[in-house]
Amino acid sequence: FIQAKGYPSSTNVEVINDGAESAMFKQLFQRWTEKNETQGLGKVYTTGKIAKVEQVKFDTTQLHARPELAAEQRMVDDASGEIEVWRIEDLQMQPVNPKTYGQFYGGDCYLVLYTYLRSGRPHYVLYMWQGRHASVDEITACALNAIELDRKHGDEAVQV
Repeated sequence: FIQAKGYPSSTNVEVINDGAESAMFKQLFQRWTEKNETQGLGKVYTTGKIAKVEQVKFDTTQLHARPELAAEQRMVDDASGEIEVWRIEDLQMQPVNPKTYGQFYGGDCYLVLYTYLRSGRPHYVLYMWQGRHASVDEITACALNAIELDRKHGDEAVQV
């Protein structure tokens, strides 16, 4: 091989079997691809493959009337923080009118950001609500927008 290619006889040759290439070897190539390698978002999981969560009735208005209920339910505070809600429309976040907070539609996805103060410093809880009849595109956009929103808040939001 070395003589056929006209390389000097001091040239080192290493034999590597197809599919058994090391990471060190692969890094030498700008665009190394593997069979069945995912690109972009990879495999998208639909709501049919997400664990079922037991639905428990919970009246959030009681948090204001009974602050001890917040402690019972392991809430982060007494619900005195700030709430922002966005609906995913055309794969983008659109602010929801505060008058309609709490109204979620089964064909849509929503992001809810709850900001509260602890020791004078803001903390964040980011909720993702994915409607039962939301499209895979909307669910994916909801997740991507949640990541972006988290980044805007210094990657400090607890995502639920």
